[in-house]
Amino acid sequence: MSQKELRRVYIMERVVNGQLTVRQGAELLGLSERQVKRLKRRVAQSGMAALAHGNRGRKPAHAIPVAVHEQVVSLVGGQLKDATCEHVSELLAERNGLKMSARSVRRILARAGLTNRHARK
Repeated sequence: MSQKELRRVYIMERVVNGQLTVRQGAELLGLSERQVKRLKRRVAQSGMAALAHGNRGRKPAHAIPVAVHEQVVSLVGGQLKDATCEHVSELLAERNGLKMSARSVRRILARAGLTNRHARK
């Protein structure tokens, strides 16, 4: 947990236990009283885990699959080793039917530790 989340848990525990009012909790958290009441109700139902964001741990719907990452890395490591990221993205669309931005190709290659030979000095 981050410092911000720990602080939020600490303050909400005090609000739930009655050591702080909803108004005081709202001021400390920088939220409205309505939001603190909503959080308090969720904490009472689900515990402190309710304070975490609902999308935590989920993979984004628009994430590029791992198989595509591996395919891009293998192509750039072999056949397309002299191509720029822009050229690689065009060739992927043309040959393999994978529509991907040059920026995404660059990010995949950076994670794999492959550098662009055509980068400016």
